[in-house]
Amino acid sequence: MKIPGVDIKVQWMIRKEIREVFRSRWLILGFIISPMFAWVFQGMFLSFIVAQTTAESEQVFITVEDDGEWGRNLYEEIVKNKSILLIDPLVNITREEGEIMITEKTLSVWVWIPENFTQDLLTSNHTTLVVWVNTANFRATAAAARIDAFTKSYINQIIIVRNVNVNWYTISPEANYGHQLAIFLVMLTSVLAPAPYISKSFAGEREAKTLEALLVVPMSRIKILGAKLVAGIALTSIYSFFTAVGILTYNLSIILRVAGLPQDYQELYINLYTVNAATIPLIMFCQFLVLLCAIGIGVVISCLAKDRATSESVNSMVMLIPTFAIGILGFTGSILQYGGILGWIILAIPFTHAILFLNAVLAGTGTLIGLSINVAYMMGFTIVFMLIGAKLFEREAIIA
Repeated sequence: MKIPGVDIKVQWMIRKEIREVFRSRWLILGFIISPMFAWVFQGMFLSFIVAQTTAESEQVFITVEDDGEWGRNLYEEIVKNKSILLIDPLVNITREEGEIMITEKTLSVWVWIPENFTQDLLTSNHTTLVVWVNTANFRATAAAARIDAFTKSYINQIIIVRNVNVNWYTISPEANYGHQLAIFLVMLTSVLAPAPYISKSFAGEREAKTLEALLVVPMSRIKILGAKLVAGIALTSIYSFFTAVGILTYNLSIILRVAGLPQDYQELYINLYTVNAATIPLIMFCQFLVLLCAIGIGVVISCLAKDRATSESVNSMVMLIPTFAIGILGFTGSILQYGGILGWIILAIPFTHAILFLNAVLAGTGTLIGLSINVAYMMGFTIVFMLIGAKLFEREAIIA
């Protein structure tokens, strides 16, 4: 099949590379199994967690600032029903102590009955209970959901026309658990996925003594690299497709697992643990950019390595260190919170911009300018490394 407008030699090179890529069934199988396993395993793990958290006790902190009958009655009912609500222990704290624990991120669940709780309920039939919860703690999230449902049930049981609104606040990182999981898995697996192909396509050719023959083909080095890049993109498209399938499978497993819970609980767990399906195209786009960056870096490493084993080892080390570093930093809060030299080093890593992009998209806080900067940096980084790879190819041609 001829591609209009593309040099016949380039077409031949692309077909050759694609045949080489798809000749390895184990490589293809790995690109299918890797994302599917990661997401399906997480779905099974969270299904187990959901089952456990509905039956285990959790520590709850409570602050009662309201001196009216409704605030006091609600507090007494929570104390009376601690065993039913699976609260153990229930610890009374001041508002100042609660705010300190929020800042230090050391609390599990904090229930705050504000001073105007009774007054608002008597004057407008509506009032607000505040719940802070660490959503990274599964038992804490389940405990907060039980308190939410119990409070609404208790208030409406006395006078049905009255209603209590529960304001939830979270001290977890920017996105929910499902989105944090998406960021971690997309980053880790996308950085490592291209390594076998890159090592085989470059250092592997030198090891097999076929690189010299390739370099005497009457084509520019950048076209040779471009053909290999096209084959790599074709391979990684399989990976991206099964990442999307894995995310949908993961979402389905969570939805099915909570199907037997009350409606409020269902919505809570689905909103907290699933990945918004509407964001999957953007996740795949970001994954594509990460794969391109990883391929660009891998090309340079593979061109410098003497054999395939060395290429894979060095590539894994170079990729894993910054990926784990920014991944850990990202989970401790906003990745932009670090300043000085450390902040500049973090921003220089291309995968940092992938995390910023995904966080902004999944949390709904992204702006067109900010997202464009992230994309432009990753694309620029890839282009620079591909040009370096072309220069290294030229060096190989001279030696050959």
